[in-house]
Amino acid sequence: MKNIRKYFLTMIGLICLIPSLQAQSAPEQDPVQLYKNGLYGSLGFAGIYASATSNYERMVTQHFDKGITATFVKVGIGVYGVWGGSGSYYYAQYGFLTGKRASHLEISAGPNFGFNEDGAESPPIAATIGYRHQKPERHFILRTGLALPESIYLGIGWSFGK
Repeated sequence: MKNIRKYFLTMIGLICLIPSLQAQSAPEQDPVQLYKNGLYGSLGFAGIYASATSNYERMVTQHFDKGITATFVKVGIGVYGVWGGSGSYYYAQYGFLTGKRASHLEISAGPNFGFNEDGAESPPIAATIGYRHQKPERHFILRTGLALPESIYLGIGWSFGK
């Protein structure tokens, strides 16, 4: 009988102690997120080909606990010059970012629409693979990589909007 009473009192003590242990745990915080909108420009150069592009981007999803950190859609408009001709283009792309902190791999693709002044064919697809430096909850964006129709590009921009 003494053992049962001792066991019972120990169990009641533990039951009373558990809520106080849970109260000591740290409160859950919302994960730090990238801003949802971005405006950036880039300059591209590859031998005799040069381009200048402006983009608007909107984050669609963000999951910092997964391999693909964010997905986005973007639209861009640009101009290019090549030996003997020039033209302009606009495109829409869907893409994703990897990386949890400031360094991200950026991959995107979509249709490209060109306005060629000299009658040359424009590639039907716009695609990008590159590096992006963008810290969560910071505004500055730095991008570099390889893209079609931008070529080898370097760009800077500004993100905004929660």
